[in-house]
Amino acid sequence: MENTEKLTGVSLDQAKADIVENMKEKGIGAILWDNSRAGFHFIPEINHISEDGGKERVARIMGLYVFKEIPYLVEEDRAPVDIAEFYTPGVDVPPVVVTLSEDVACKDLGDPEKVKGYTTQGTLEEWLVVADCYFEALNEK
Repeated sequence: MENTEKLTGVSLDQAKADIVENMKEKGIGAILWDNSRAGFHFIPEINHISEDGGKERVARIMGLYVFKEIPYLVEEDRAPVDIAEFYTPGVDVPPVVVTLSEDVACKDLGDPEKVKGYTTQGTLEEWLVVADCYFEALNEK
């Protein structure tokens, strides 16, 4: 991480703050994407460590959610949200990317601290990959 910070001049806290600021400027409370169809240049994954520090796993990230000014990564197949909830099968074309306003995100996704599948973990490198996916997802819309 130290090398990435030296190369980019960005700290992990600054990277997270920049994402929050960009989402707020765009009126986005959450953005979700379909990893199987998005065609990202990089796979948005982090190495997740359990709270007790005992277990490590790779978590694939399917979006970002800002709750009370804190950016959370939305874990694919773990967070209680599915992109399929945001379209009508047989009527709508399945979206690759869904954006939710702050109000709708809060209502639909709730408090990320109270359910599994949302995390603030990740290294600077991992967050930069997610940030890259975020900007690519914005172009998918």
